[in-house]
Amino acid sequence: MGDISHLLKSHVKNGVAYSPTALLRKLYELRTDYARLMGNELPFGISPKARQAAIDELERAHLYPDSSYYDLKQALATYTSFAETHIVVGNGSTHFIDAFYHGFLNPNEAVLFVPPDYGPYRLRLAIFGGTAQSAPRLLPDFAWNIDSIIDAITPDTKEIILISPNNPVGNCILEQDFRRLLELDLLIIVDEAYFDFAETTLAHLIHKHPNLIITRTMAKAFGFAGLRLGYALTNPELAEYLSKVLHHFPVNRITAAAAVAALSDIEYLTYVKREIKTGREYLETALNSLSGVRAFPSKTNFVLTQYTDSDADSNAISQQLLQAGIIVRDYTGKAGLEGQFIRITVGTKEQNEACVKTIEKAIRAH
Repeated sequence: MGDISHLLKSHVKNGVAYSPTALLRKLYELRTDYARLMGNELPFGISPKARQAAIDELERAHLYPDSSYYDLKQALATYTSFAETHIVVGNGSTHFIDAFYHGFLNPNEAVLFVPPDYGPYRLRLAIFGGTAQSAPRLLPDFAWNIDSIIDAITPDTKEIILISPNNPVGNCILEQDFRRLLELDLLIIVDEAYFDFAETTLAHLIHKHPNLIITRTMAKAFGFAGLRLGYALTNPELAEYLSKVLHHFPVNRITAAAAVAALSDIEYLTYVKREIKTGREYLETALNSLSGVRAFPSKTNFVLTQYTDSDADSNAISQQLLQAGIIVRDYTGKAGLEGQFIRITVGTKEQNEACVKTIEKAIRAH
């Protein structure tokens, strides 16, 4: 074959594909049953009603889904208290990342981030040839510094993207601070993937600020990580615009049917949120009691931990957890983080306890 490199876009060729952990591929190959405390997945599975709805919908898998997603948008409207005209559905909330770049960015325009944050936003921006800008947070708690965000804006800035509740820290931006950003002549995007756990939202500001877009996912509290369903909340004009940018049939009919059922199963959602809150509080308390460990207060289904002992090695601790059958996410060296960090997903009671015991053992070994 001849050389085809001249047919490729250089910024795409030089981009980096998102790979949260190369270890997962090997685990899938080996079919090994590990405690997956690395991806913020729900350990309890989806709602029984959602599972049955998905099974029933398989009978219609040979038919295209309703392109208007009427039933799904009705269910989301009830859950969010937003009219259908404010709602756009997609194949996971990450589906909207490309839409924000493809649909809004012109050549040489930039997106402003506030690290630490969710890595795929930067990775996908590079694929689209965009420019990333950054504003520092306030240490040691990683609070948002609105003055630094405003100071970081340049004439090239087109969008500001915030993650609240934040991934990987777990904290939320204060509304009184956030309101200052909405006065800017920029597109303001807030990723609220963990809204269902935090029960704190900025979405109500959409009604007064047409430049605001909120994205959410059903991958976390509803357990749809493998089914893929996300949605955006914004004003009707932007909602219609985003619908044009997204591909037609963004959600398959099995996922849509399961989502309608899950959104109506408030009893199961209440159970999930209660169990996650209990598990999160246990992890925060137990890990903060260990020497040289700091667990950041979280509003999500994960806990960010920092290892302040100079002898602590997050990689060694992660490896010891792996040997115990537990996978976590080592965040040391990630943008916006200085020091040794590990993010731990809230698992089952047994998984949480095993994780703490293994970390305690690893620390004592140093």
